[in-house]
Amino acid sequence: MKKYFLFAFLISAWAFTSCDNDDAPDIDADVPFYQNLGVAYDVTNNTTRVGANFNKLDSAGINIKLNGPASITINGKTPDFDNVGTYFYTYSFPGLDEMTFVFTRAKDSIYTNVASINDVKPIAIPETFTTANATGTTTLTWEGDPVGVDELVEVRVTYAGGSYNVFNRTEGSKSIDINFGNQVTASKGTLFLSRAKVHPLQESNGNAGGQLNVSYIESKEINLE
Repeated sequence: MKKYFLFAFLISAWAFTSCDNDDAPDIDADVPFYQNLGVAYDVTNNTTRVGANFNKLDSAGINIKLNGPASITINGKTPDFDNVGTYFYTYSFPGLDEMTFVFTRAKDSIYTNVASINDVKPIAIPETFTTANATGTTTLTWEGDPVGVDELVEVRVTYAGGSYNVFNRTEGSKSIDINFGNQVTASKGTLFLSRAKVHPLQESNGNAGGQLNVSYIESKEINLE
């Protein structure tokens, strides 16, 4: 069920490059693991995509492959593992349900973190937004709250032959400029609009820390003219 992760910092910020990783049993039991957890609520397709990654000591530490006593489940499912991208562990669920991550570091060291669609404010593409300028700048003013603290709004457009991404982290902003830079010849594309919110963990493995990223995604077909 390995799928492309539709996440704001999860969409284009995911670099598809292989990374080194260590096996959990090779690391002393008293060494904490940083938890990087993500949930993407794709409301258009009624699908939830989740991801998790673990690092030795902190976010800059080597990536960890969980085995032996260490494990991760998400809503009771064991996610797929592939040492590529931001999240080595990924899974996809139908619906927009609450997601429960259960990370077992050792037999008596279990950490639970929960996310729901209520952890991120909704965002919507206006019904009247049907066309983007392929050779100039188009401003998309979304429906919903402006960019908030620890939030990121992203537009991604996919089209035959490529894709385009632009981010907005400016607090208080309610629009984003789309400019393809004269690189698009396609006449149609799919526009993804997403809002992502970063939350602290509810349960951390020692002082390693971590983060829980939750995003809300809407998409529609548009014309490129």
